Amino acid sequence: MDDKTDLLRSLPPLSSYSPEESVAHSLDRARLYHDQLVAAMPGLIVHREGAILHCSGTLARLLGYQSAEQVMALPDVMALVPEDARLAERNAYARCLQEGPTQPLARRIKRHRADTSIQWFDQLLEPVDWGGAPAVMEMLTQMRPEAANAEVPHQGQLLQAAIDAMPNGVLMLDRDLRLEGANSEYFRLWDYPPGMFPPGTPVAETLYYNHRRGDYGDVPCEETVAELCTRFLVKGVINSERQVPTNGRILDIRTAPRADGGYVITQHDITDRKRIEDELREAKERAEAILKELRETQQQLIVQEKMASLGQLTAGIAHELKNPLNFVNNFAELSGELLDEMLALLEPLNDHLDDATRGDVDDLVDSLQSNLRKIADHGRRADNIVKSMLAHSRGGGGEWQTTDLNALVEEALSLSYHAVRAQDRNFNATLERRFAADVGEVKLVPQDMSRVLVNLFTNSFYAVRKRQLTCGNPDYEPTLRITTEARGSEVSIRIHDNGVGMPPAVVDKLFTPFFTTKPTGEGTGLGLSLSYDIVVHQHRGRFDVSSIENEHAEFAITLPRIVTAMSLGERRKT
Repeated sequence: MDDKTDLLRSLPPLSSYSPEESVAHSLDRARLYHDQLVAAMPGLIVHREGAILHCSGTLARLLGYQSAEQVMALPDVMALVPEDARLAERNAYARCLQEGPTQPLARRIKRHRADTSIQWFDQLLEPVDWGGAPAVMEMLTQMRPEAANAEVPHQGQLLQAAIDAMPNGVLMLDRDLRLEGANSEYFRLWDYPPGMFPPGTPVAETLYYNHRRGDYGDVPCEETVAELCTRFLVKGVINSERQVPTNGRILDIRTAPRADGGYVITQHDITDRKRIEDELREAKERAEAILKELRETQQQLIVQEKMASLGQLTAGIAHELKNPLNFVNNFAELSGELLDEMLALLEPLNDHLDDATRGDVDDLVDSLQSNLRKIADHGRRADNIVKSMLAHSRGGGGEWQTTDLNALVEEALSLSYHAVRAQDRNFNATLERRFAADVGEVKLVPQDMSRVLVNLFTNSFYAVRKRQLTCGNPDYEPTLRITTEARGSEVSIRIHDNGVGMPPAVVDKLFTPFFTTKPTGEGTGLGLSLSYDIVVHQHRGRFDVSSIENEHAEFAITLPRIVTAMSLGERRKT
């Protein structure tokens, strides 16, 4: 029973009033009866594509209008629908025209009254033929709560308020996968307009909406929605992750069955957690990269220290050799001068010697002079080698200088060739020099670049000697071809040998520290690694390698003519 019925029953009988009062109270009773009958009668409204075609007087009075004409004068039927329910109503009207009255139960909807207040109705929709064209007929009955259930709406409001206050999105489905309820966080997380999917809406409608806005990409609609619907049909609790394309949120979705056959789906926004996890992973990767770089730098420093110690040892030996070489060169020159003086003193005695004796004396003098010249030549040659050793033994970090590149290459070639021959007297190789005259001078660190070249030449000599010993071909001739070339703002040095070469797997690892193809004890695996660091990092050049196994190997160094000096720290950052 509603409030008006209770009020009618509470009125005193008409016999207790005077005639004038009884007439007034009779009119009051009539109005109450009228209002009760109007509330119980369904109101009708017919519309097509929003335009109102018909409205019953009953519905007009239920909505607080004086006449049906006032309702029909509205711009369209959506003027009666609150803004947050308009999308759901449009969808319901479209389904009614397409599918007919498939909903067996009334929908609970709300409408604006004439005074802009909200009135709730039970709604039934039915397609009708109006004027030869299809239209939608709504039958609206004002909701009248039973007295016994007077507290149910209040309890429902409290429950909905509690669900809306939850930090997670909540969606409840019945056994037929129709929406029974959802909180505001669910609509926010999925970027749905509030009230877009009212209770009773198939969950497939939400998936169709997602597909239309492009959430699933270019995939078939029907098959995709059908497959997604099956994911709700779970026997136990299932967790999954999903990213909402429209806002980038990452949701942890938990689907659980209910005892009544329905389902509860909760969505937890884990975007911030994923972001923090990604940041931590990136920070870990950066820390590992920095640690690796520090270890490599430490190893480089150790190697540099060893090289510096070796350079100091080489410099000490070279200095010790230089003193006796100076004596050899000086005494060879002095002996030549003394021999000339002695011949000048003995010249008057020539007439007292017979022809045979004079011939023997001349031969001895020529031999002595030839030997002295050879001593002087080889002494100067040994002196040049010692100077090259001293230059090469100077540690890294030397001064950047404008250097004659061809001369530097020739000096390194001579030094390495003589070093190899000192270890193996039987070794000889053909050296083909193709130095371009226009290479000219290049700004570099001579000591470091000399170390690179000596290392490359030594490796090439090792390769050709190894092939000579293993190929079994007496006609094989070890050959090195050294080419320098000017290329505008750059210069190049190419070292080509016809040695044992390298397979591709070795070429890929060639500049890795401590990687070597030489037998144990013959190579440290550091020469090419340090050479690569000097060429690429220090001098900002390029270091290329090409090779065919058992045929040839070629190392190509390309350097800019002018480069800004770099510190060790800067070299490690590049």
